[in-house]
Amino acid sequence: MKKIFFTIISLIILMSAYTQPLQTIRGRVIDMDSKIPLPGVNIILLKSDPMVGTVSDIDGVFRLDKVAVGRQGISVSCIGYKPVMFTDLILNSVKEVVLEVELEQNVYQGVEVVVTAEGKKAETINQMAVVSARAFTVEETEKYAGSRGDVARMAMNFAGVSSANDQRNDIVIRGNSPKGLLWRLEDVDIPNPNHFAEGGTTGGPVSMLNNNLLSNSDFFTGAFPAEYGNAMSGVFDLNMRNGNNEKHEFLFQVGFNGFEAGAEGPFNKKHKSSYLVNARYSTLDLVNEFIDLGTTGVPQYKDVTFKLNFPVKHGKISVFGIAGDSEISILDSRSDDEQDLYSGEGMDLYSRSKMAAGGVTYVHFLNDKTYFKLMLSSVYQEGGSVIDTLNELGTAHDYLDHNFTDYRASIGAFVHKKYNTHLSVRTGFSIDRMGFDLLTQFYNKDDQAFRAVIDYGKDLQHGVNLYRPYIQATYHFNDQLSVVPGLHFLHYDLNNASSLEPRIAANWQLSANKSLSLGYGRHSVTQNLSTYFLGTRLDDGTLVETNNQLGLTKSDQFVLGYNHTLTENTRLKMEAYYQNIFDVPVEQQISSFSMLNTGATWGVEAVDSLWNGGTGKNYGLEFTLERFFSKSIYYLATVSLFESKYTGSDNIERNTAFNGNYVLNVLVGKEFKLNKVSSINIDLKATFAGGKRYTPVDIAASEAAHQTKYDNTSAFSEQFDPFFKADFKIAYRIDMKRISQEWVFYVENFTGHNNVLMQTYSPSKNEVSNVNQLGVFPMMQYRLHF
Repeated sequence: MKKIFFTIISLIILMSAYTQPLQTIRGRVIDMDSKIPLPGVNIILLKSDPMVGTVSDIDGVFRLDKVAVGRQGISVSCIGYKPVMFTDLILNSVKEVVLEVELEQNVYQGVEVVVTAEGKKAETINQMAVVSARAFTVEETEKYAGSRGDVARMAMNFAGVSSANDQRNDIVIRGNSPKGLLWRLEDVDIPNPNHFAEGGTTGGPVSMLNNNLLSNSDFFTGAFPAEYGNAMSGVFDLNMRNGNNEKHEFLFQVGFNGFEAGAEGPFNKKHKSSYLVNARYSTLDLVNEFIDLGTTGVPQYKDVTFKLNFPVKHGKISVFGIAGDSEISILDSRSDDEQDLYSGEGMDLYSRSKMAAGGVTYVHFLNDKTYFKLMLSSVYQEGGSVIDTLNELGTAHDYLDHNFTDYRASIGAFVHKKYNTHLSVRTGFSIDRMGFDLLTQFYNKDDQAFRAVIDYGKDLQHGVNLYRPYIQATYHFNDQLSVVPGLHFLHYDLNNASSLEPRIAANWQLSANKSLSLGYGRHSVTQNLSTYFLGTRLDDGTLVETNNQLGLTKSDQFVLGYNHTLTENTRLKMEAYYQNIFDVPVEQQISSFSMLNTGATWGVEAVDSLWNGGTGKNYGLEFTLERFFSKSIYYLATVSLFESKYTGSDNIERNTAFNGNYVLNVLVGKEFKLNKVSSINIDLKATFAGGKRYTPVDIAASEAAHQTKYDNTSAFSEQFDPFFKADFKIAYRIDMKRISQEWVFYVENFTGHNNVLMQTYSPSKNEVSNVNQLGVFPMMQYRLHF
């Protein structure tokens, strides 16, 4: 069988070597601030001999036909604008490359400003982002070993970011809890876009976001611009691409993320309207037959994502949506003696989650200086868990019944005006109306019935509102110095909590290849709904909500950055930061508890009787050395050195749960060109980081309770051995006339290093043991474009 397989591959390579398919690069060029199309822009195909080029038409549209497949590049230049280059475009034989190119106008006309090709890659899509931000491409979610096509796992390679747990994609940014992360899609805030998600969390084992549908996007790690609110640690600002408006294209893919089918194409070629849709169904039930997933349950999930685009006079209308459904049953009653990564010993867990988010956006150009965007959206999220405890005979008994439903209707809008080459201003707002239904109850042996600890709901008509107006501006004193001031206001009418949040950043171009940046921002975040409505049971049986007057958690963030373009393809970036966190919910009684340590597990982990009396601080240094893909090779090395501390109501300063102290990532990849139509890519990644902080097990209390109990007087005082994980990926791609194929094989943690996840107490063995994170994890993926 193997001989037949390799014979077929060899024949394909030999047959395709004689004919190189051709493809098209096309797109539109617009002004970066005003978004109006730019006619007369020169587009040149790099390394073409004789030179191949074109000029954009009155609508800014350009087209380069009959371009050889493989890696190509173009230069884009126009009088009065800073030129840019794209040097890492991958053309396959079936799918066209469609670009939207934004050019930045020179502050002083007639002065030549040189922008290096790879220097532009470091810049964000949002031009009002100056510090602690970077753009990322869809290709980066694919090429980085260990990313699994997941934007969150990809971001774990960036400076300042670490993983909270190998089994999930929660990310820790500068020592902050993962729950402080904001997810935004098409300028609309969305809830946790992961399967098996719990309300109020931001991560999960498998992402719903399909990278095949994403366009280049931004990721922020602190002191972000004024348009982002109700977030404290970071922001994913994701953009979906438009479908091809000239030809129909199709995709089939199978791998870790599931069976996947996609399609895109024009609704009406004359009016340039298009559709883009993709659906997935889980394959982990098949994978579980061959690979240890760390759980006795077999995850089941499915999702669908789409975007429709309709150009109209003086603007465009877009409709988008994402929806997913997942469930899993983890039954200790059917397992062997090995501890499950997702549940405790002596427990049967049944978990489910559903999420749907969608919206309509309308962009209208008022004139060549001003445009506005209107966003209407809605969200539905539902899920829950049932936990049964097992006695010595393995008989199940009721323990927990947890259910939540969230629904939200939102409206948002902004107006962006470019007054001149010096000044641009954006003013906007968002209003969220939220309804919910929360019920969490534990079984009480005395009553022989469930007792609720959370039992509260509001329909959408009588729901709570979150108001967030903002204003921000960019002022260029000249081509070397710019400043971005802004102001964000947040008001939550559940308990009338408010926050006025100034933001400011500045960038000074010291020379053609060196720049210095400064940033400050106040940021605040509401608490999770389950935290507000967690009740205290009084002696008479009455349930009293003791947390519903909690205020916002706030953070003042300071950033100093330095960027040095070392060569045409290589840059060095350094940032220092300090974050002062205050108004953190802690217990009214003296304890070590703080909400800063929550957000990296299945639940929210709140307790009752909280008040905003806690504090915290994060500070550190970050270094990035990056070579962008050039001459068939790239590399990325990041070093993060940090401290993350908190103080609970006992006034003792402790390490937070996320204070690993250091993270080192090294990634390298190389492309080997076999012939004109096929290539092999090899990618390696290694991560070395401080071990997880943990609270020691209280053995006496655990024995008495027959379950794991921790010594919270010594919260996070211990640290596991350093974390090490090495990943490997090899991919083979071939382009034929009507199809393009790719085979990928990767192995995560190929050294088999044991990284400890947590410590638990085993009632059956009466001992404390370590539970390790992911072991050796091999996987394959096949992708077909046609």
